[in-house]
Amino acid sequence: MSSSPSIAPSDLRRKVWDGVIPLQIILAPDECRILDSVEPFYINAARVSYFPQYFGRITAYFKNSLRDAEASLSSEWWLDFEGVPLRWNWPIGLLYDLLTGLDPTQADNPDHDWHLPWTLMLHHSQYPSDTLLRIASAGAVKEHWVNRVKEADFIRRGNANAVMSLSKTDSDEMWLGVEEHDFDKFWGITKKLLPSDPYALRHIPIKIYLPSSNKMLQALVPPSISPREFHTVGTALHAHLPQLFPSRRTSLLARPVLHGVLLSMAIPLAELLYECMYTDGYLHICIIMIS
Repeated sequence: MSSSPSIAPSDLRRKVWDGVIPLQIILAPDECRILDSVEPFYINAARVSYFPQYFGRITAYFKNSLRDAEASLSSEWWLDFEGVPLRWNWPIGLLYDLLTGLDPTQADNPDHDWHLPWTLMLHHSQYPSDTLLRIASAGAVKEHWVNRVKEADFIRRGNANAVMSLSKTDSDEMWLGVEEHDFDKFWGITKKLLPSDPYALRHIPIKIYLPSSNKMLQALVPPSISPREFHTVGTALHAHLPQLFPSRRTSLLARPVLHGVLLSMAIPLAELLYECMYTDGYLHICIIMIS
């Protein structure tokens, strides 16, 4: 395995879990019954959460300003960033990293626009069903998440038996951990789904998002290349995106970003998964171009 990290694994998981993005939500003019603009709604949203988890609080704030007050009870609200509808079924941190395309290496550059707070516009009418899945019911978010968790388990093991074998109590507890953003509830159950040895997995659940496009690559990457060599961020990217990553050791044309952090090309993927996966069991890695 790799050498001991500077942050203990449990601390790293907690840091990932505690990551937030400050949001400024603006009500779309065609939803507002007031001529003057309404004060925006501000909230710190967890990176690993989903936008529908906040719609109740957001719409309650704007209720008295809506043209249709009953719309505040609807589940089919949606957000856009600079005209681009935001997929409610993708984690918030992934959407921010992908759509802003921000380069973590510019953290000390005072002229770099970090889009913070992240300014989004709230809509109810003209739902972009050609782009976004419909939120058919109050349970749609949970249903979608459960399906992704099963899918990730299948990729890890070759079957979804671990998830399917959870008791109803454990399944409900795990979802409550997501819904209530409760670290102990979520990880208390999730640890039961993961073998103690990450290198015992069949494949790593990983999705790679390409810059300035709607393209996503889902690759089957085993934990190890050979008995003596682990798959790292660099070896996986070089194998599946050689045009952008001609070197497996150095970022020459593009950089991989996860949870807003630049990834070292040398990090073993199996260990990264255990500490930094999103709540659906995947590593969602965004690619940004080197300017």
